[in-house]
Amino acid sequence: MAKLHLNNRLIQGDIVNKNQRFSKCALAIAVASLFPITTYAADLDPETRIKQLEQMMQQMQQQRAEQDKQIELLTKELVGIEQQVSQSKIVKSEEKGKSEGSPVYAAFKDGLVFDDASGNWKLQINGRIQADYRDYADSDWRKDTFSIRRARFGGTFTFLKDYAVRVEGEYANANDGSKGTTALTYGYLDINWWKQAKIRIGQFKPFFGLERPFSTNFTDFTELSLATNNGAIFNSTYDRGIMVFGDPLPWVNYNVYAVNGTGQNNDELNNTATNAGVVTKVDNTKDVGLRVNANLAKLLSIENTVIHVGASYSDGSVAYSSMTGTGIAQSTEANGVSFFNVAGLQNADADRKRQGIETALSYGPVKLQSEYIVSNLKGTRTGVDYDNDIKAWYVNLNWMLTGESYADSYKSGVFGRMKPKNNMTMAKDGWGAWELGLRYSKFDASDFENMLPIANAGTAFTAKADAWTAGVKWIMNPNARIMLNYIRTDFDTPITVAGKQDDREDAIVMRAQYDF
Repeated sequence: MAKLHLNNRLIQGDIVNKNQRFSKCALAIAVASLFPITTYAADLDPETRIKQLEQMMQQMQQQRAEQDKQIELLTKELVGIEQQVSQSKIVKSEEKGKSEGSPVYAAFKDGLVFDDASGNWKLQINGRIQADYRDYADSDWRKDTFSIRRARFGGTFTFLKDYAVRVEGEYANANDGSKGTTALTYGYLDINWWKQAKIRIGQFKPFFGLERPFSTNFTDFTELSLATNNGAIFNSTYDRGIMVFGDPLPWVNYNVYAVNGTGQNNDELNNTATNAGVVTKVDNTKDVGLRVNANLAKLLSIENTVIHVGASYSDGSVAYSSMTGTGIAQSTEANGVSFFNVAGLQNADADRKRQGIETALSYGPVKLQSEYIVSNLKGTRTGVDYDNDIKAWYVNLNWMLTGESYADSYKSGVFGRMKPKNNMTMAKDGWGAWELGLRYSKFDASDFENMLPIANAGTAFTAKADAWTAGVKWIMNPNARIMLNYIRTDFDTPITVAGKQDDREDAIVMRAQYDF
């Protein structure tokens, strides 16, 4: 193929050179005829001179005729080569779609992709590494540390075009900084018969709200807000079950799911539980939820804009499972101290409802995003009934300093990978994409205030907190980024951790990330 292109260029260059030589020759003769040499003008009479000029013109015409023949031959040869190139492309395309042999095509597109020549299967290898450094103003609460926030590796195998299997493992430390073991994050089968109603079965992330469905590769800040960074007991995280999702209209996205409600890597166990020697009947109730959202800018054909509105709802129970503990806890956005903790919630009799509304408005390089979530827990604790709400919300403003548009990264109800206008490279004049962000978030579990552990000299919790996060993000290329966040968390009442009391936490978190 390279030889064909080379011959093509050589032939075209030959034609151009011959035309240029002929033009120069004609110009020289014309100049000579306009400015005759005075010596010849003196020796020759006009009739003789006219005959000489006629002979010269005849010679020029003969030369031009020969050149025209050569050009015609070269043109035919060029047409033949172009036809060969075109036919070669067609044959290659047909071979990729119909070959029954063993060729495998490899490419890199947000992951290492191997594509079978028959078109019947594809394997995409994905991974990510998030290396953090966290600096806390008060090291009596939490020590400054280097940390591997996430280290994941997995793949998606697509077969017979309509089916896909995804498996991914987490190799980083546990979120609390303790030594972790390999844990399954994704393990599911997709059935894609209809793009309007895809089916997912296995362990996956149920889509509830706006922040949670984001890939953790593309969050606006290093961590999620106080509204969504809490655990599986009262928010959506990885779970096991079935989900139907899709885009019934170009501007509408939805999902409906039924899961155990037990969180990541936990099956729902049998329908009896023993609590302090008492056998209790456990309701066999799955967590059923849905999310519906729309991009009104798409409906109204407004370019370079996202007008996202949506709502989520789930209803179920905190099912009896293999997960440890029956309490709920909340930590700061900096993966810092745990400031809220209620133990002894009997998951043998705990109903849970969650409701949320969401919006995101973006125009060009500016985005405003907000979400409000209410989680209701109803059950019995130490023989006393409770029916309490946890209210949480956030609002954040982001600005791409280098002019990239958020609308380009929005698809099917979530924001995804941002591609810089110019990737960072030392060889060329490119500095990647730069983003500034500011977020305010609020956590209010005051309904549980009377259920907090009694404060003592060593430990005291609070039921309310709010946080400010300011961040800068450098996206060097679509797959690599560096983030720097300052996070200040203010507690409604002072908390005590390891004997040290304070009413706020200040932290700086830096992250270097690469994903594929």
